[in-house]
Amino acid sequence: MNRSGLNAVLMVSALVLGSLAIWQWRLRQVPPQEAPQRSDYILRDYELTTLNDAGAESFTVVGPYLQRDVGGKSLSLVQPRFSFPGSDGGRWQARSDSAWVSPGADEVHLLDKVLMVGPPSPAGLRTRFATERLTVLPDAEQARTEERVTVTQGDSILAGTGLRADMQAKRFQLLNDVKGRYAPRRP
Repeated sequence: MNRSGLNAVLMVSALVLGSLAIWQWRLRQVPPQEAPQRSDYILRDYELTTLNDAGAESFTVVGPYLQRDVGGKSLSLVQPRFSFPGSDGGRWQARSDSAWVSPGADEVHLLDKVLMVGPPSPAGLRTRFATERLTVLPDAEQARTEERVTVTQGDSILAGTGLRADMQAKRFQLLNDVKGRYAPRRP
C-alpha cells in the first residue's frame, strides 16, 4: 500500500472513530427520563373549605377535580368555583377553567376564562371582573393581575391592563390602557 492510500485509510478511520465518540458523548448528554410522579391524592366532585391561621374560613371551593401535587403540597384544580368571604358578610364568587392553590393556601391563582363577582352594593349592583389570570390573596382580601381585565358594574363597563382590587373595601384600580363607558345611575 502506498503512502497516499495509507493516509486515506487513516483519515477515514479517524472520521469514523471521531463520529462514534461524538455520538456516544451525545447519548450521555440526554437526561434520563423520570418516572411520572403520582399525586398525593385526587378528589373528584369535591367541596373543600380552607381555614386561615385564626381558624376562620379563608375560602371554599367546589369542583369536579382536585389534585394535590407531590412534594410541593400545592393544589391543582379543574373548573373550580370559589367563594371568598368578605369582612361585611358578603361573599366574592369566582370561577375559572383551572386554578392553582399555594401550599399554605395563602395564594389562589385562577387561570383561563376567569370571572369574579363581588357581593351586591347597597344599590344591588355587583362588580364583575373578567380576565384570563387572576391572583387572589384570601387572607389579605386582595386580588391582582397583569392581564387585560373587563370590569362591569350595572351598565358601566371599564377595560384595562392590570388590576389591583381591595375586596374588603370593594375598590379596584385598573393600571394601564383604561377605557370606559359609564352609564347613568338608575333611580
